Amino acid sequence: MDKRIFLQSLGALAAASWTSSWAQASNSGFPQKPITLIQPYAPGGPTDQHLRVVAEEAGKILGQPIVLDSRPGANGVTAAAALTRAAPDGYTLGVLPASVYREPYINKVPFDPTSSFSYIALLSDYSFGLAVREDAPWKTWADLVADAKKRPGVINIGATGAMGTPRIVMEEALVAAGVKANVVTYKGDADVTTAILGGHIDAAPLSGVAVPHIEAKKMRYLVMLTAQRVPRFPQLQTLQEAGISHYIDSPYGVAGPKGMDAARVMQISTAFHQALLSPAGMRVLQQLNQEPNYKAPADYQAYANAAFAREKARMAWMRDNGLLQ
Repeated sequence: MDKRIFLQSLGALAAASWTSSWAQASNSGFPQKPITLIQPYAPGGPTDQHLRVVAEEAGKILGQPIVLDSRPGANGVTAAAALTRAAPDGYTLGVLPASVYREPYINKVPFDPTSSFSYIALLSDYSFGLAVREDAPWKTWADLVADAKKRPGVINIGATGAMGTPRIVMEEALVAAGVKANVVTYKGDADVTTAILGGHIDAAPLSGVAVPHIEAKKMRYLVMLTAQRVPRFPQLQTLQEAGISHYIDSPYGVAGPKGMDAARVMQISTAFHQALLSPAGMRVLQQLNQEPNYKAPADYQAYANAAFAREKARMAWMRDNGLLQ
């Protein structure tokens, strides 16, 4: 099926379900006041752009606004930490990125990813590519690797978060390629984007924030850091196709405090699902070069359990290679 027709069909499905969901929300008596959604990234990045649209649409369905509260820092676990102090009434929600599953192996945190939250709705995953300025001397990942072998420790690669998934995957890829480069960490994707455009770094794994700059001929991707090629850039091979068996798997979703009522969890999950697939929700995903990746509460919990187990081995690798900060 043509991708555009498929996306339109998803939007139509969400729109058709809107009325029944509104009735369900109204009859439950929840919500009776605005809902706060804590997101652990700075404004302007891809997560912020996506969540603002999805939160607005979900708020319409629930009948009360969902207000974004941006709290960047702490390796992306500020929302997770805040949920441990919130009442399990559904009025305080948080966005959980992939770093939530690895942070307990690095620092002391007030949560256990397997038991501290009410998982509500997994939403989407980023489509990362290794971005460079349009005037960069490399055309492919192989070009960059060849240059890095000639000039070890000279090339600077930016990445979001000291222990964020983009930084970890770049470290894994550089070790696998047998080259040395400097991985410079930044607070958010907006900062990394500015650094590339300003010539302060040479390359960086960037998600959909790079797309408008690519379209404006100010940036380009050398290689995709996704599991498969992406429809928007079908000519670009993946890092795995280039011989490096690593890719960025970094989904994010919405959770609440532990102990939320199951019916309320499902009500909120349904609203976010329909918001995700709404016409506005699908438009922003297309702009960010992302796909919907919804998981209902039980499946989201299962994913979290598996991800937490997987990160244990990954952090052991980082420690063995002297890469933990």
